[in-house]
Amino acid sequence: MRLVTFAAVAAAPLLLLAACDQLTPAPAPDPAPPPPATASVFGGLDLSQPFMVRGNEPFWAIAVTPALLDYNGVDRPQETAANPGPQVTTAVATYTVTTSLSNPLVVILTVGPCSDGMSEIVYPLKATVIRPGETLTGCAGPS
Repeated sequence: MRLVTFAAVAAAPLLLLAACDQLTPAPAPDPAPPPPATASVFGGLDLSQPFMVRGNEPFWAIAVTPALLDYNGVDRPQETAANPGPQVTTAVATYTVTTSLSNPLVVILTVGPCSDGMSEIVYPLKATVIRPGETLTGCAGPS
C-alpha cells in the first residue's frame, strides 16, 4: 500500500502540470496585416482630385476630374472620355482611354518639376500625351 501511495503522491504534480497545460489557451496568431492603402498622391499631386495637364506649341489642355478627361486644343475638337483612373507605378502614372470621337488618348505623367516655358509656374509633374499622329509634351498640376 505504501508503494501505491508513494506512486500517487509522486504522480500528482505531473497530473497537475498536464491539467494546467490544457487550461492555458494557445497564443493567438498574429493578425493579418491590413491591406495596402490605395495612395492617390503621385509626385505631390492628388490624382483623385481635379487637376490640369497642359502644354503649348500647339496649345492644348486636358482637365482631369474623378469622372472625366476633357481634352481641348487650339483648332481641335473637344474630346472627352470617362476617367478609368491611372495605372500607377513608383515612376509613372498612365491614363489610357478612348475619347468621345473614338480616338485613343494616352496621358503619361512622370514625377519631376516642369515649367511650361510661358509662365513662371513650376508644376509637380511632367506630361506626355499620345494622340493619333502626334505626341504632345507638357506639365501637370493643380487646376
